[in-house]
Amino acid sequence: MTDTSSPNASLLPFRNLINKLDNQLLEILSQRFSVCAEVARHKNKHGIAMMQPDRVAEVKARCAKIGAERGLRREFTEVLYALIIGEACRLETTIIDQQKAVS
Repeated sequence: MTDTSSPNASLLPFRNLINKLDNQLLEILSQRFSVCAEVARHKNKHGIAMMQPDRVAEVKARCAKIGAERGLRREFTEVLYALIIGEACRLETTIIDQQKAVS
């Protein structure tokens, strides 16, 4: 049972909102990676190289700029997108390797 008179109880509305936003972030990431999986299949089908360094740089720069415009530290956004892109590359590589193994 939660003591509603404790100082931590006053944080509950904030925590609930943060939980809701976390759920939305994770849903959006899931959708992004689903699109990345489609991209991997398309790249494999059309003989396009998995790694696209110019695109990676473009995404990082664009997102760092947008993040800065929204009050996020540029370094934070760059690290965040390095992680997101790293996971997308891992996913694409896995899918491409699996398709090649089946062929």
